[in-house]
Formats: sequence, C-alpha cells, structure tokens
Amino acid sequence: MTEAAAHTVEVTMPPKARRTLWDWAAIVMDAAWFSLFFIWFIGRVVGDRNSLVQWISWIPTLGVVAFGCVWLACRAGDRRRHRVRRWGGLACAALAVGAAVRGDFRPWSDHVAPSPQDIRIVQWNTDHPSGNDPRSMTALATISAEHAVDLFLISNRGSITTQECVQQWAGEKFSSAGAGPFACVTTFPIEEARVIAASGKGNDMVWVAKFVVRPPSWNGRALRIAMVDLPSKPTLSRMQVAQELLTDIRRGDLGEVDIVVGDFNALPGSLIFSRVFPTFHDSWAQAGSGLRTSWPRLFPLWSIDHVLLAPNMRAISSITADPKVSKHRMNMVILQPR
Repeated sequence: MTEAAAHTVEVTMPPKARRTLWDWAAIVMDAAWFSLFFIWFIGRVVGDRNSLVQWISWIPTLGVVAFGCVWLACRAGDRRRHRVRRWGGLACAALAVGAAVRGDFRPWSDHVAPSPQDIRIVQWNTDHPSGNDPRSMTALATISAEHAVDLFLISNRGSITTQECVQQWAGEKFSSAGAGPFACVTTFPIEEARVIAASGKGNDMVWVAKFVVRPPSWNGRALRIAMVDLPSKPTLSRMQVAQELLTDIRRGDLGEVDIVVGDFNALPGSLIFSRVFPTFHDSWAQAGSGLRTSWPRLFPLWSIDHVLLAPNMRAISSITADPKVSKHRMNMVILQPR
C-alpha cells in the first residue's frame, strides 16, 4: 500500500440544490408560453382549411404577443439557470412579434403621389342597433369631413342610410341606394343596386349584393362592387361557407366586380378568399398602415372586415378607424384603377 493510498481523503459531494418557488413558477410560465405559441403556430399553418381544428386559427396574434411580453417581464430577472428555455422563449416571442408586424400592425406607411383618379372608400359594418343610432351619423359626418370620402359602403344599414339622414351627415351631393342589409352612399351616379344572394337562416345567413357606380374621373369606366356578409359562428366550417358563397354567387349571376367588401367573419388567408376570390388581393396587405384588426372595436384582436381588390385595382392607402360606436372599426381605403 502506498503512502498516498493510506491517506485517501474522503470527498463529500455537495447536496443537490432543491427547486425554489421561483423555479417552479418559471417552469409553469415556460410551459404556458411554449404551449400557447405551439398551438398558435399550428393555427397559422393550418388556418381554416380543416373544420376540426379551424378554431385554433382564431387565436389572436396580438394576444400571443401580449402574453409573450408578460412572459418576458416575468423571466427578465432569471439569469441563473434555464438558459435553453429562456433563449427558446425569446425566439418564439420574436417570431410572434414578426407575424404581428407582418399581418396585424404596420408602424410605417409608403407615400404614393395622389392621382385625380383616386377614390376614397369607407367600409363599415354598423352592426345592429348602431344602424339606427344618431352617434353613427356623427361618426360618419366626422369621417366624411376629415377625409373627403367619395363612397360609403355600409353593412347592416338602418335609418342612418335613408336619403334624408344621408343629406344630414354627408351633404346634399350624396345619394343612397340599398340592397338587402347593405347601403351604398356616394356622390357618384349609382347605376345598379341588387341582391345577389340571401341564403341560410338567422345568424348563419349569407348575404351578397352588387352595386355599380360611375366615377366621373374614370373617363366613363364603372366601379363594380360586391358586398358580402357571412356567418359569424366560429364553429361553422369555413369550407362549407366558401362552397355556399361560391354557389350563391354563380346562381345570382354576380358577374365581374372590381372590389369585394364586407364583414367576412374570416381572417386574412382564409380558405374563403383563396376559394371564392382567388385573383383578388387584400387592400391592407398592399398599402396598409397602423392597426389592421377591426373587431371588437374597443380592443380589436381580429381582422374580419376586408376590402379585396381585383387585379385591375390598386390600393394607395388602407387604414382602420374607430368610429366610437358599433362593434366594428371602419376600413378606409384609397384606390385607383391600374
């Protein structure tokens, strides 16, 4: 036996550190954040193409970003351990913020020189009973005065779209035409206003109407408009809604249109757009700035009101505005023919 072996020093291993209350709280927060991000990401990829899981596509991106900010605030002071989870969570938060900037909020705007052919359009779902609310007239009068609007496209119309009321909030140069639950209020000559489809019952109804106006600055060219209002039930298959809408449009002989507007109760990238209006593009995606989401008005999380443009139309600007009444925000679009 060597001298070194005889004097072997017994080494005592330090006890394993126990998890603290903060450690358990961090685990819970991490699990909640990664679970929410994973489900939201699947919803973004799958969309509403599958009726069984289409509900997860309704998880609002802005809500995910808000929860990510809460997670960041809670994890900001933990620099001791869990580095993999922390950096992974930061990457997820960055992806969610990127998706929000790309699809829900654009802090910049691209300046485009105005043209004599520019048309200013306001699309708004007044949502019962705001169609009969005097505050709606005040909101429309304010928008009309501030932005020199040429054309108002209103869903769930009420007494505010009667000719007498229109002259009060828009002026004597404006005229109004109705078709089903829709109204077209404009200074342009209105050549056509008819219902294309009215199918279903109650809250599951599909409404489509067509309006044709002729802007004087377009050298005789008409602006053909389709207005739609689709079911709001989130569990209703979007595939079924798209097929019903396509059938109604063909049966009602909609014909060619230049813009499609209304409360689609569908998110950007929905199957409804790619299936029914495959050649149309979204005005906000082309020229939007600020907040895109339109519902609910007070805390808008979802973009369900849209202005779609045919290839022969170009959006110059697209924003949303809070009318201080109704459950929906307004879409304000400036467009011109190509």
